[in-house]
Amino acid sequence: MQQVDFTLLTADNHRLAATRFEPAEPNGLSILINSATGAPRHYYRSFAQYLAKRGCLVLTYDYRGIGDSIDPHFDLKHLRLRDWGQKDLSAMLNWLHYYAPEHKIAALGHSIGGQMIGLASNNYLIKSVLTVASQIGYWRNWPTAGKRLQMGLVTGLALPAAVKGFGKLPGFAMGGVSLPAGIALEWSRWCRHPQYFVDENSQPLRTYFERFNGPARFYAIADDHFYAPESAVKALSRRYVSADGEVVWRHPSHWGAREMGHFGYFRRNAPQAAWDEIGDWLIRHTLQQHPASQRWAA
Repeated sequence: MQQVDFTLLTADNHRLAATRFEPAEPNGLSILINSATGAPRHYYRSFAQYLAKRGCLVLTYDYRGIGDSIDPHFDLKHLRLRDWGQKDLSAMLNWLHYYAPEHKIAALGHSIGGQMIGLASNNYLIKSVLTVASQIGYWRNWPTAGKRLQMGLVTGLALPAAVKGFGKLPGFAMGGVSLPAGIALEWSRWCRHPQYFVDENSQPLRTYFERFNGPARFYAIADDHFYAPESAVKALSRRYVSADGEVVWRHPSHWGAREMGHFGYFRRNAPQAAWDEIGDWLIRHTLQQHPASQRWAA
């Protein structure tokens, strides 16, 4: 297995840091890992290495404004959360498509990474989708009055206040690395709107969920109470209107763990059973699926 760091240029000339994991014996599957909000690509290194050892070509990357993709030539104030899906994820899909054209592509989204797939106009290149703790973050998707109040206060009041005070959303506020102000404030706006994907005027953004029509699996983690409860995961699954999808609920004990939460799945010490379950699904449902009719073209 070979690990290569490189830089990829998006259509709007933003340089993104990426890492590809080349398998010694390729099995014909490329996997794009789309990170959680504020999670740098290095967080997924161990899991990417695991997939590469199973024969998969794996690509991880930092969204613009995050980690090694902070471009000094761009004003961070003008970045928007939608850019991560419309521009960054789209560029990564194109790169995978042309780098290994004989491969089938699977997308794995963690948290917001599962949402961003719906903003990429070329997501028809993806043959299967699997998400872990991905959700629609509208505060009313939380299951109880107490959790709805907590989510509403955090995203509607505390998050904008932190951005105003620090000029960005500091990493300690939500976990992970700091978020540029424009990205954090758009996230806050989405969480307050039932349509979720909206612009500055609360008008719906164009999404492309309907362009993906393959198998999809959405994992809800039982002890992920704040970030991605099952009700919010189901809300995301309903956006994938053309997918052959299923929501799968897992308690950490199913994998022999005491806790998992929102971030535990991709840690180096995660249970082998958890990685095997998802690795098996990705390989089986991407490489062995019957050819689907292609309804969209580049």
